[in-house]
Amino acid sequence: MKNLLLSSARSLLLLGLLTAGLPACSTDAEAVCEAKCDCEGCSRSQLDDCYFHAEREEIDADRARCLDLWDELQACEWDTGRCRGSDWDTSCGPERDRWNKCRN
Repeated sequence: MKNLLLSSARSLLLLGLLTAGLPACSTDAEAVCEAKCDCEGCSRSQLDDCYFHAEREEIDADRARCLDLWDELQACEWDTGRCRGSDWDTSCGPERDRWNKCRN
């Protein structure tokens, strides 16, 4: 029994070490925050604020039953977002309008 527990503990430790090296998956909203901050040159605290804002928006979208529209907006911003000089620009006006209309 002791050998089985020791073997299980080693397996879990090995699994933990292997998965620690894997890249973390980020949401579209997190990826947009990162790309926008790369473009605009924001600080770590500004990036954290962006993450926090995106998380709050997602929670609000879920409560308002608008999560699908929030997801569409984030996907659009990720797909169409471009850095123009030091300004982040997207072509997501219609998606943003639908999202704002749903949550208000």
